[in-house]
Amino acid sequence: MEILYGLCILLVLTAGILFVFKELSSGGGYGPSPFKRRRFLMDSNAEYGLFKVLVELYGDKYYIFPQVHYSHLLETSKADWREFRRLMSRIDRKSADFVLCNKDDVSPQLIIELDGPTHAHPRTKDRDEFIDAALNGTGLPILHIPVGPYTPESIKKAVDGALSEK
Repeated sequence: MEILYGLCILLVLTAGILFVFKELSSGGGYGPSPFKRRRFLMDSNAEYGLFKVLVELYGDKYYIFPQVHYSHLLETSKADWREFRRLMSRIDRKSADFVLCNKDDVSPQLIIELDGPTHAHPRTKDRDEFIDAALNGTGLPILHIPVGPYTPESIKKAVDGALSEK
């Protein structure tokens, strides 16, 4: 009986070692990547166009970061973990189109949302209203710019106005 017990242990150990070697040699067992590289960081030509204007107008004074997750901009002081998770889940996976940050300490100064046609959809409106309410009172202003024809001058006027309201 002891020999049979020893053989079972040896068999289990051998199977475990073979499994580990197989996983290590196959790169973790994930196989071919289910992902592909995105060609561009921006979601649209409109975002890229606004990014270029923002860099031209404000690149000397601010860092301009695209696609910043709101969980990097907001936090909650709620102590109860359930309430914390509930609140954070409302901002997880949501990102600001652009954030202007102070060059001295990389502190966020202004959030800019480029509002395209999808912002007329009820779910997107609800999301925008929630984000605006979450930002209200934090001292971090948000500026909504509708997609459409604009000039660098009109962007400068809107951004300067939002920054002066801080």
